[in-house]
Amino acid sequence: MNALLTPIQWLGARTLEAVRAVAEVFALLYGAAVVLAFVRTRGFRVTLEIGVAQTLFTGVHALGIVSLGALAMGILIIQQATTYLPTVELASAVATQVLVRDVIPLMVGVILLGRSGTAICVELAGMKLSGEIDALRTMGMPLEQVVVLPRLIAGALSACVLTIYGLAVAIGVGYMVTKALSSLPFALEALINALETRDMIEALCKAFLFGTSMVLVAIREGYSVQASAREVPQATTRAVVRSMAVMLVCNSLITVAF
Repeated sequence: MNALLTPIQWLGARTLEAVRAVAEVFALLYGAAVVLAFVRTRGFRVTLEIGVAQTLFTGVHALGIVSLGALAMGILIIQQATTYLPTVELASAVATQVLVRDVIPLMVGVILLGRSGTAICVELAGMKLSGEIDALRTMGMPLEQVVVLPRLIAGALSACVLTIYGLAVAIGVGYMVTKALSSLPFALEALINALETRDMIEALCKAFLFGTSMVLVAIREGYSVQASAREVPQATTRAVVRSMAVMLVCNSLITVAF
């Protein structure tokens, strides 16, 4: 009986932990929505200043690595589609849809997670351990206003804009580089014409969910640090693993829905 109860207890504990984590993430999202609805002028300025700084780090500073990744993915997908698919129409359509629907949004999400998600988690953990969070509360500044909302907006906005930019690089520059390296049986217009409105809507939905979920999970894990700096690497690892799991689940669900 004890041998049977042990795995059941483990499964129950992990299930309760997952439910608690999801509830805390949605609580952060709800708090940010309430603050956004009722924030006053002075509070809005503070949120805007923090949000602009976070957007600069999350979005602008990531342009280089997104450009490189999008170019590499564009060359790879276009070349492979041209090599292995039998017709020009099918090759251009598959290359465009794979890049737009799956590869670029997920690549941008992973890059933002590696750059900004880990940074947010470490930053929140440091603020918690140093007492800065308690100081903000003492001054009457809610955590949702100065921490959650600006980073949430920056994450969602950066993910969407970088996805559009990455698609332009992957399709446009990726085609031109592939054309220069080898002969392609179709023009750039074929890739552009294969792009449909629903493909862009799906890509932006994924980017929005990836950006927001990454920020919320990182904040939750950073805030979970309690007493020691030794907890910070563990919290950062949890933030990366759990954010990646959320991204993969969201990616699959949206793909099925569309």
